[in-house]
Amino acid sequence: MDNIYVFVYGTLRKNESIHFLLKEATLIARKAWTSGRLFDTGLGYPALKESMNDRVYGEIYLVSEEQLYRLDELEDYRPNDRNNLYNRKKQVVFYDTDKIEAYLYFIAEHQESLLKNHIESGDWKLYTS
Repeated sequence: MDNIYVFVYGTLRKNESIHFLLKEATLIARKAWTSGRLFDTGLGYPALKESMNDRVYGEIYLVSEEQLYRLDELEDYRPNDRNNLYNRKKQVVFYDTDKIEAYLYFIAEHQESLLKNHIESGDWKLYTS
């Protein structure tokens, strides 16, 4: 498999509660952004909804297949499963002076009732600080 890049925007970010899952991953960019609309679920973690009109901020990591599998488990994602909590999709993510295609976890449509408060800044760390 080629290089696997993941964009994280919530509790997987550095100094957040479950960042330890990425301790073996390679940080590509600490300041990155992509299109999406960020929400607080009220459950201690955010969720991302697809949107071309909003930005979400986070970090990009290079992960192994095993690490991606662990992230899929965490995000309750299984390929081609209609009961996922999140769906994993590739999308262009921007950082510094470059851009890269990375995986993102978007809330599954049937789970959108979990979206409580829109995070205007698009930045979970700013919102929770």
